[in-house]
This record gives sequence, C-alpha cells and structure tokens, in this order.
Amino acid sequence: MSLAEPPAPIRHAPIALWRIAQTFLATLHALFGAPEDVARRGALTREAHGVLASWLRVGEALLRKLLLIEAAAYPKPAKPPRSRPSRVRTRQTYTFTHDAPEKWRVCFRCFPAPAPASTSASPAASRSKAPAQRCRSAWPLAERYEAILRAFNDPVAAARRLAARLFARPREGARLLSEPPDACHRIDRHEELQAAAHEAARVFNSG
Repeated sequence: MSLAEPPAPIRHAPIALWRIAQTFLATLHALFGAPEDVARRGALTREAHGVLASWLRVGEALLRKLLLIEAAAYPKPAKPPRSRPSRVRTRQTYTFTHDAPEKWRVCFRCFPAPAPASTSASPAASRSKAPAQRCRSAWPLAERYEAILRAFNDPVAAARRLAARLFARPREGARLLSEPPDACHRIDRHEELQAAAHEAARVFNSG
C-alpha cells in the first residue's frame, strides 16, 4: 500500500507571487547549491561569504513580504494572545551534520535584526585593530538558507504568528517592507510584489 502525499500547505497570496519566490530560490540554488552544500564547505572566503549573505538578505526580504501578504488573510484575533509564563531554560548540546538539514534547529525570522549602531573609531584605534579574518564559517549562512526554504515550503505557522503580532502592533509592519538596495535587481516582478505587500500592510493599519 502506497502512502498518500501530505496535503499542500494553505497559501492565501496569489500563486503568481509565490512563483516569484520559487524563481529566486531556483537562482539561489544554481549559484550556491543547497543549504547542505554551503554547510559542507565549512568556511568561506570573506568575498564568497559577502556575496552569499547579500543574496540571503534579499531572499529573507522577499519571504517577509510574502508572509505579510499571507498574514493579512487571517482574521483579527478575538482576544490578544496570552503572555506565556517564563521558563527556566537548561543548556543542551546539539550536534548537526551537513547532510541532514531537515534536523537543523532553524527558524525563519519574520522581522529583520536591527542594524548595529555605527561607531566612529579614532585613527589610532583603527591602526591597532587586528587583521580581519580571511575566512568565515559557512554554517550560519547555511542555516539562514535552510530557514528560508522552510518558510517557503510551509508558510502557515509563521503567517499565523505574524498576523497575531501585527494586529497587536500594526506599526511593526513597516519593518517587513524594508529590503536591501539590490532587491529590485534580483527579484523578478519586484514592483508587483512590493505593491501587494504595501496593500497587505494597510490591513493591519486600518483596524
């Protein structure tokens, strides 16, 4: 007896918009391989690390817009979400291998991390800095890459969480509209996606 295929995740955004992300991810795979391929390399030169990181930032911005559109399709919760009691966390050690990305503990960040505050260093301090590392670990980028794929493959849980948060704090929706400057050159039909995301953000600001 053959097992039935698992049901496809619910998607509210037009399939044409999801195909924009599909095209981007196909380009990402053609350029860098799969997340496990990135992790397998172990370390990347500063230049290679910077290039991949720039593509991942665009991919994350793209998925945030799609999740915003998905979130706008959910109704406003009747009651604000309850705050969960704080739990005492115990430190645990996890071991991951590059050939099993489905076991990696990753989660897509719906909100971009705040930009670090810029500090001006004196010339003396600049000269005293140690030389920059020539190589950087590939693992953090591989994990971000895997998180993008998971959000693309099944956006329901992330979209529901995002909807609850934006109904409670609608001004935060503006953070999901930001993107790197090169996004317009790397995302097909960029203006169409951007317009749909702005329209979705109005859903939370209207209520």
